[in-house]
Amino acid sequence: VSVIIPTYNRADLIGQTLDSIKAQRYGNWECIVVDDGSSDGTQKLMEQYTQADPRIQYYLRPEDQAKGANGCRNYGFSRSRGEYIKWFDSDDLMHEDFLGRSVATLEAHPTLDFCATFSKIFTQTKADALEDFNPEVTNSQNALYQFIVGKLFFLTPAPLWKRTFLEDKPLFDETLHNAHETDFNFRMLVAGAQFTYIEETLFFVRRGHQSIDHVAGTNTKSYQSQFDYFDKVYQY
Repeated sequence: VSVIIPTYNRADLIGQTLDSIKAQRYGNWECIVVDDGSSDGTQKLMEQYTQADPRIQYYLRPEDQAKGANGCRNYGFSRSRGEYIKWFDSDDLMHEDFLGRSVATLEAHPTLDFCATFSKIFTQTKADALEDFNPEVTNSQNALYQFIVGKLFFLTPAPLWKRTFLEDKPLFDETLHNAHETDFNFRMLVAGAQFTYIEETLFFVRRGHQSIDHVAGTNTKSYQSQFDYFDKVYQY
């Protein structure tokens, strides 16, 4: 499994994320952290993690790669070697069975292109994760319609993807400042992605602070991105 994490000024949080990855019962993973230009000591912290565990890799986003989480995600994919791909966020946390349960599901169902899992929202620690963050629909029947109307959705960290499904497709749209995960998942469903949901809480979504896309998500470029996504849906 290749775990790909974009980050920006998360020196105070990314350590917790990496610790949750190191705690996985499933150990056959690599973790690729792509830094979008942090100025808060992230690089020094990451040096400690890469030296302590060779499975963790740290890259600075190349100058010729678009700034932002999408560019970092795409660059991370280009550096990855795993049969399975897990995009994750630099402030969220994994349950210790997150990777293992997801890999087992895909290996047991070879016709699937990805599987996703349930999640909960937390603010400080997993112990205060009480609010579910899950879709209403969790199966692939009429998936594209259910996705468009919002009953089905996939947070970026939720799916574990088969690399073979992703390799010949455009990944994250680096021109978007918002709606990027929605746009990505919409295009994957249009391409015929088959999936299942593991209806267990296996990762935790942090709230209560600025995310990597928070500032970009509140300006006019954000609204333009949302319009661009819905225009794609309309054209389809």
